[in-house]
Parts: sequence; structure tokens; C-alpha cells
Amino acid sequence: MHEITETDGMFSVRQETWHGLGTVLTDYPTVEEAKQIAHPWEPVSEPIYRAVPTFVEEQVMDGSGNWVTETRPTVHYVEVTDSVLNARSDNGASLGVVGKGFTPVSNQEMYDIAEAIEGGDKGSVMLETGGSLAGGRKVWLLLRLREPIAIKGDPHGESIAYYALQNQHDGGGAFRGQGTNVRIVCANTSRAADLDAEARGTEFVFRHTSGITQRIEEARDALAGWRESIQQWRLANESLIATRVTTAQAEVFIEEFIPMPAARAVSDRVVENVLTGRAELRAILDGPTCEGIDHTAYGLVQAASEYHQHVRAARSAESRFKRAYLEPQRILTDAVEIARQVALV
Repeated sequence: MHEITETDGMFSVRQETWHGLGTVLTDYPTVEEAKQIAHPWEPVSEPIYRAVPTFVEEQVMDGSGNWVTETRPTVHYVEVTDSVLNARSDNGASLGVVGKGFTPVSNQEMYDIAEAIEGGDKGSVMLETGGSLAGGRKVWLLLRLREPIAIKGDPHGESIAYYALQNQHDGGGAFRGQGTNVRIVCANTSRAADLDAEARGTEFVFRHTSGITQRIEEARDALAGWRESIQQWRLANESLIATRVTTAQAEVFIEEFIPMPAARAVSDRVVENVLTGRAELRAILDGPTCEGIDHTAYGLVQAASEYHQHVRAARSAESRFKRAYLEPQRILTDAVEIARQVALV
């Protein structure tokens, strides 16, 4: 489900969303333009009152014209002192009940942090998508680096690095910054970005009790770590692409990445599945996606990743999703280690 309601706004640059909702822009918006489309409102805190039943005595006239005392039920309202209601400033819609110790991050603060992330390098960070979900209970901004990341030696190696800012005004989650490969356009991709960042270790959670000045400093630190991790990733891949492997070494990699179980514990079906998987991995290595990076350790790792996420048989869509977003780092780590070892053989 996309969870985009009639009161939610969103934008996407150049690429239409799968659900066909939101505003598709022809160029990257300014902060003011983006906010007007996606978040032209703020969360406001309102007091909460609870109804307390009680009884009152009233003087009423009976059927004979005599005044008598009658007890009647009624209610009076008492403020709830430990909680408040977050609501939208534009339409008054309820967003969620939160504790009074919960300091919300406003939509404007989210944009201030996005601007602070760019720092003095104006134009280096752009707003890719942004919007709200579930009537404003969840909000996000997706940033991207202007220049794609290029791996020297890989003709198809350019990739886009995203940084997501996600927040929940219903109290159900923290305000967080995330280095991710997921382009957020709906609830499903919002959750996928959460899983992706958690698996990669690229999520930074901001404290809800901090002031905006401290949050901006935290955002700058988080972005510096994100950019540093990108450079380390690039250098590591360039090291792999510079490592040549022979056809024999590639075959050793295939057999170790898709190992055959011990003979006493394997059935004919398992043997067939292993042999099929190895044949599929060989086909990827010989195919167009590995063109220009074949006979390198980098090519072995990229082929292993493609096989694991897109080719390997899965029992269900859920299983394939789990591989793509919950297990990719473990699989890639294993593939890199095996590739480096076989290159030494």
C-alpha cells in the first residue's frame, strides 16, 4: 500500500511514481517549492481532555408543582497532563497522541536540516522526492548527490547515492537520517529504506529532545559520515576492479559461493538446484551486465549480487524482498571475501 491519502502531498523529480500520484517536476525544486507541494503545514500540539462522569443534584418541579431534588448523571472534562495531541495546522486532522516529553521535529526544521546538510557546497545536494503518508502522520525528504558515484574501470558503474530524512508526527518513530539506495515514493519504499539503512548500518537517529541547532550539527556529522562511507565504498570497489581473475579462479569462486552440501546429506534435487544456480551465475558473468568487468574480482562480486537478488529462485515475493533489503550486506561481504581469496590462488 502507498498510504498516500487525499490530504497528502508529494513530489518526484522527472520520474513518475508507480502509483501515479503526486506532482512530477521537470527539474529539482528549491526548498520553498518543495515545501509548498509536499509539506505546506506544520504539526501543532493541542491539549487533551478526558471526560469524567459524575452526578449533580438539581431542583426540579414534579408533576404536582412541587420542587424536589433530583440526581442526574453528567460529565466534566479534565486535562490530561502527561500527553498532547499532534494535529495538522492546515486542516486540524489528528496525527497522534504523544507524551509531553516528546519534542516534535517540525516540517520546517526538516527542511532546515536538509539545507544544512548541503553546507557550503551549494548545488551538491538536491531534493529528489518528498511527501507525507497516512494524512501527515509520516513525512520524508529524499536527497541525492548531484554527481553520480563512478567506479573507475566499470563502464556501467555509475550509481546514485540517496540520503533520506524521515519523521513521524504520530509518535510511532524517531526522526532519522539514512544513507540508502532506495528511492522513496510511498509507504512501501519508506519501509524499504528503513530496512536498507539498518542493514547497511547507515541510519542515524536524531534525539527528539534536541533543539534545532543541535539537530543541524548532528545532521552535518551524519552527512559527513555518509559521504565518507561512500568514498570508502568507491575505493574498495576500485580495488576489486583492479584485481584480475582467471577463468579457473572464477570457477573456484562460483563453486565456493554456491557450495555443494556434503554427499551424505544431499538429495538429487539439491544437487540439481546447486548445479542450476552455478549455471545461472556463470551466465551472468558471461552476460551484458558484466561486460567490461569480467575477469575481475569486482565482476565476481557484482554477478553474485545480481544472482542473489534477481535470479536465484525464491519461494515467495517476501523471500526475495528479504534477500534484497535484509541480507544484502552479509551476502556482499561473503562474496567480497571469497573473491579476494580466489584471486590469491
